[in-house]
Amino acid sequence: MTSTPESATARRKAPQGRLGVATLTMMTAALFLTLRNMPMMAATGLQMVFFNAVTVFAFLIPIALVSAELATAWPKNGVFHWVEEAFGTRWGLVAVWLQWVQSLFGITSILSYAAAALAYAAAPSLAGSRGYIVAVILIIYWAATFANLHGARLSGLISSVCLVLGVLLPAIVLIVLAGLYVASGATLHLDLALRPGNWLPLNHVRHGLLLFLSFIFGVVGIEVSASHAREVRDVRRNYPIAVFAAAILGFVLTLLGGLAVAAVLPGAQIDLVSGAVQALAALFGHFHLAWLAPPTAALVALGAAGQVSTWVVGPIKGLWAAGRAGNLPPVLQEVNEHGVPRNLLFVQAVLMSAVALTFLVIPSVDTAFLLLTSAAVVLYAAMYLLLFAAAIRLRYTEPDAARPYRVPGGRNWGLWLVAGTGFTTTLACLLIGFIPPGPGISPVAYRVAMLAALGVMLFIPLALYRWRRPAWTRAA
Repeated sequence: MTSTPESATARRKAPQGRLGVATLTMMTAALFLTLRNMPMMAATGLQMVFFNAVTVFAFLIPIALVSAELATAWPKNGVFHWVEEAFGTRWGLVAVWLQWVQSLFGITSILSYAAAALAYAAAPSLAGSRGYIVAVILIIYWAATFANLHGARLSGLISSVCLVLGVLLPAIVLIVLAGLYVASGATLHLDLALRPGNWLPLNHVRHGLLLFLSFIFGVVGIEVSASHAREVRDVRRNYPIAVFAAAILGFVLTLLGGLAVAAVLPGAQIDLVSGAVQALAALFGHFHLAWLAPPTAALVALGAAGQVSTWVVGPIKGLWAAGRAGNLPPVLQEVNEHGVPRNLLFVQAVLMSAVALTFLVIPSVDTAFLLLTSAAVVLYAAMYLLLFAAAIRLRYTEPDAARPYRVPGGRNWGLWLVAGTGFTTTLACLLIGFIPPGPGISPVAYRVAMLAALGVMLFIPLALYRWRRPAWTRAA
């Protein structure tokens, strides 16, 4: 058969598999693996073992298994296409909108952590400065936005380098030095008593629930890497391998890192935002290596910036895919020569900049951090409910669809067990998200604000779908 000019053009425009297992593993791990979670774990003492086990088996593994099945059966642009296949375009748009819009709040909280880590490297007193926090957020985010205009290959390189230098290296240093610290006979601040209350959250249940939410939020996002499925070489083989490798890597490092922070710092002195850098500084001081603290803090900030770089382009690709189905105006469907939705990326940057100004409105940096995190949790939980429900529905509406990877367990009962567990855990997280995350916050005002945020963010995509124009589909 001869090749026509049209077919040659189509081949040139077709997405080529450029991402291998190692790069995709790093990009996936960069979505959720961070030192930011370790201080919150350390604050629970040995209860972190229980919280970690529940998080991994009731949330992380269900998401990894379900995402692997859906991404290999429908390797398009992630959540939008999965939920669309199950419940139609309207709810596919709602799902990807929730995944995208929560990132505006989540990324802001991540960048505030990066700013705190960077302050340790220069001037620790800046960590409480709202102007400094906002400035760092805007500089890093806009830099990540411009970097991602150059496509998936550069984005993957940035994620991999930042993950290795800014997360894996500091985490390994923290774990190794903490081990040497304990072996040297120095004061151990981690209570190892075998009392049930020391291992299980039997006291202060409300506080325990809020801490559990922080554990869950520490691993969300593993499904976002599915937005790169069309750019992965041999996606049906490599995607499940990368997702499971990232999940295992994240679980091991964060648990060991949390134990290291708890061993080195007294519980009452752990800073929930920058406690990992605080522990590293204490360890460097103990081993007469204090000069290493500033450059290590800078590396930790680099790691957070790499995580943001991954989040900048991941959810936006899913939203762009929904736009290409005729759900967004033509101007937001455009891509540049690298296949990146340029206009959407800039709209996202402007909106994220507006969210960052929250730190200038709310008097306390810690309170702003908690409120942004809570908003992200509530919105993300609503998306995960749709994701797990879609996986179950597709087993019945598309039973014969090729599933190179299939959640194990009979014809359907294994999926019901896995997705049902994830759905139940997610529903619990949604309800916990309406508990005020800190003292001094009015419970009634907080719940009204969270309900209003969820209601508005559900209304917008439904309104977009209701009032979309035929010209939008023709442009696609």
